Amino acid sequence: MAKACDNTSGGILIRKGEDILMIERKKNNFGMALPAGHLDGDTSGAGTARELDEETGLIADELTLRVEKILPNPCKRDGGTHHAWSIFEATHWHGDVRPSESEVKSYFWASPQKIKELSKKLEDFAREKKIRLIEDNLPSLVKETNEDPSWISHPGLEPPMYFLFKELKII
Repeated sequence: MAKACDNTSGGILIRKGEDILMIERKKNNFGMALPAGHLDGDTSGAGTARELDEETGLIADELTLRVEKILPNPCKRDGGTHHAWSIFEATHWHGDVRPSESEVKSYFWASPQKIKELSKKLEDFAREKKIRLIEDNLPSLVKETNEDPSWISHPGLEPPMYFLFKELKII
């Protein structure tokens, strides 16, 4: 039996100059994303900081809330039909990136150009699958990105991140 979803997720922006720390997920949902995950009963700030530490080994010393948004992105947990997202920016952080062996396939510092390329890859994928790239279609898009072998092996931007990055004016 799958774990119950609390329908809350947090993500964290870590910047190094103009570049943003991105991870490639090892399992659902496949794609390039900010360090992020379920809050599992924690406050949004505490849960997001915990996810950062779990996925990257970095410690957030100071967080600023940047976006709160509800998205209809599903997950594999029971009841995971949507998520209330909180995206923070770590204005101060420390440590060396040590990616989680169980959750993170790779990590990189993404330039603004690289983020545009990852976004375009998702846009092209959605067009190829004949899925209009709007929030209401996130369930279909997430399903396709979790099942398509070519996406899984060479993903672009994770679907929920696309809409969160638009809200953050990153893309």
